[in-house]
Amino acid sequence: MAILSRFSGLFVIAPFFSGNLFPLRVKIPLTVTLSFIVLYFVPDYIPVDLPVGDMAVMILINFLYGFSAGLIANLMFFGLLFAGDIFGYQLGFAAANIFDPQSQTESVIVSQLVYLTGTYIFTIIKGPVVLLGILIESFVRVPAGIMTFDKELTWSLSLVLGEVLVFGMKVGMPMIVFMLLVTVVLGIMAKLLPQLNVFVVGIPLKIFVGLIILIGLLPILAETMVRYTQELGDWISNTIGLF
Repeated sequence: MAILSRFSGLFVIAPFFSGNLFPLRVKIPLTVTLSFIVLYFVPDYIPVDLPVGDMAVMILINFLYGFSAGLIANLMFFGLLFAGDIFGYQLGFAAANIFDPQSQTESVIVSQLVYLTGTYIFTIIKGPVVLLGILIESFVRVPAGIMTFDKELTWSLSLVLGEVLVFGMKVGMPMIVFMLLVTVVLGIMAKLLPQLNVFVVGIPLKIFVGLIILIGLLPILAETMVRYTQELGDWISNTIGLF
């Protein structure tokens, strides 16, 4: 049950595994199967006569461990959604919403495009396998019979969550700068050519330039996802090491 709760916490929020894109009828058997496989490799044992209250606390803390690991792994994708919102606003697509099956809500269409692109890259480079390997190795560092965690854990998670805003702004800043330049150029053209209808020319021009910039950012996004996946183990170990 302790191992199962840790995997369950991971699958609740981790990228690729969470949400409705990963079917529940596959997620539940996979969680149970992985728990039984890992059971034979866990080095510690839990006494049979352990009080029910202690057992409940242990299961809860294991769930929080898996949830925290999945939350850290999902930070990049939260940042991609934020960057996608910036792209949509700059392209003029902020009002073009689409139903998101992942969160069961409506979101900006450009934001979903960036998010699904990031998920595709994460899957291609075997990010889900890396994430499962990190969680399996965590049973050696943090035993399944864990009963407490450091009080600094919440503060550490808060600092990590703050990186979502920083990453989103870093990815969205090129789009903001280029759209600002396009606006300045349109303003100069409006002064030089008064007969030019800036509103008619500006909207398709911004969309055209924005799509080119978005395509140009794809290699940078792929490189960022690869580096993020390589450093994912260190991120989780440094933050979740407070358990």
